[in-house]
Amino acid sequence: VTHASLPGDQTLRIWDAKAPRVPVVIPAHQAEILSCDWCKYDQNLLVTGAVDCSLKGWDLRNIRQPVFNLFGHTYAVRRVKFSPFHATVLVSCSYDFTVRIWDFSKVDPLLETVEHHTEFTCGLDLSLHHPGQVADCAWDETVKIYSPSSLVISA
Repeated sequence: VTHASLPGDQTLRIWDAKAPRVPVVIPAHQAEILSCDWCKYDQNLLVTGAVDCSLKGWDLRNIRQPVFNLFGHTYAVRRVKFSPFHATVLVSCSYDFTVRIWDFSKVDPLLETVEHHTEFTCGLDLSLHHPGQVADCAWDETVKIYSPSSLVISA
């Protein structure tokens, strides 16, 4: 069993339950990492989101360079989540009041920007039961549940 942790020192640490005292340390960002998530389709792929406003994808088989870099947020990325229904799609929220939907396999990876909060967007998740449904929350004391057009699965 493998686990990931964010110790607050700009690194991503990968722990193997069989050797818990010897983590793999990835110098992932030039700023504090606030969130990470495992890809539901590839056990070796993780995404990190950081205070440097970027998201980076990491393949554990080669940790020297990120497999993708996503830029567009203008403040710290607070939460990142891979889609449970799309192998190359992820969603991020930021202190820039936005939620962004990305497809890291595309040349232009930003699919959609959702702006419906009046304060820092700080929480995010994707439904496991309703494909394309997102829930987010912000410091404006609201929770929004919605289905962005970029996540609609076509038949």
